[in-house]
Amino acid sequence: MVRKHCKECGGPMQRWGRSRQGKQRFYCVECKITSTPQRDDVELRHTVDNLKKWLGGKESLADMAADAHVSRQALSRRFHKVMMQAATAPIVPDLLKTKILIVDGTYIHGHTLCALIAVDEQDRIHWKFVHHESFASWCDFLSSFVEPEIIIMDGQKGLFLAARTLWPKVSIQRCQFHLVAFAIQYIGRKPKEQAGRDLMAILYELKNAKTPEARDIWIKDYRAWEQRYEIFIGAKGADRKFLRPRFRGARLIIRRAIPYLFTFLNHQGAPNTTNLVEGWINGALAEGVRLHRGLGIPQKKALATIILSDLVRPKHPVLTIRERLKQAQKIRLARFFGKRRRVETIII
Repeated sequence: MVRKHCKECGGPMQRWGRSRQGKQRFYCVECKITSTPQRDDVELRHTVDNLKKWLGGKESLADMAADAHVSRQALSRRFHKVMMQAATAPIVPDLLKTKILIVDGTYIHGHTLCALIAVDEQDRIHWKFVHHESFASWCDFLSSFVEPEIIIMDGQKGLFLAARTLWPKVSIQRCQFHLVAFAIQYIGRKPKEQAGRDLMAILYELKNAKTPEARDIWIKDYRAWEQRYEIFIGAKGADRKFLRPRFRGARLIIRRAIPYLFTFLNHQGAPNTTNLVEGWINGALAEGVRLHRGLGIPQKKALATIILSDLVRPKHPVLTIRERLKQAQKIRLARFFGKRRRVETIII
């Protein structure tokens, strides 16, 4: 058994009864003082567990303080120390080797704090906090990685230029979902013109183009749309200005994106969108910031660090054919009886 020594003089200590709380008391023969052992590591572990429970749940700080039998201010001071350590912790190791890299940026504090996020083929999450997305910030972040085989990104200009500057020969996959979203910003989700309706129908078919044959058909359909409405889009008014600048903007975005829309077909396992980051990681961050709104920038850094450190991708169970049929039958029955109850309610 290891003998306890005094922190003041380093001399040996002997057992000296127990305190009112039931803890073992020790007595130093040389210093003539008594003390009880303090387990800072245990206290830190409990504080971290409670902090993760608070950040990951919906319980308020006052409720957690009441359960711990301390004041809200005391619990806030405990959390503040841990959050400051988490906010300054190292995030991205140097020269990380990856094959597939999905990158995206999300703002977590207005337009003054942005988290640059990258996910590789092993679902490892890497991130860095910057003031805003720019060419310099993306270059600094991507320089921590070895050149991957393919990088999946949205249409952010700084990110595209940074990837081309650092890795001139890397394969780039533009997110197909973002392309459709950008086109909707120009012509709307339900455009009034027939040209807009035809273009949206073509863009919605983009999700089904997952083979080289389907890719060629999609590109052919889009080229045919451009030829059909070339005069309509290029028409000018009496003042020599274009009458439909929004269609011209949507066409320019699609033209620039086409060379990078189907790169994933040449790389097995590569996705065609950044939905993994958008739905899994950015969604978790947005929910955490919403539940704990009112935090400052350092606290939000710690919040994002703790969430991303413990984030695990949900895995769907592999079902047999019989289990899939039973599941489909339950869904059909639930829909049938749901419609039946609605009809009975209307009749009554």
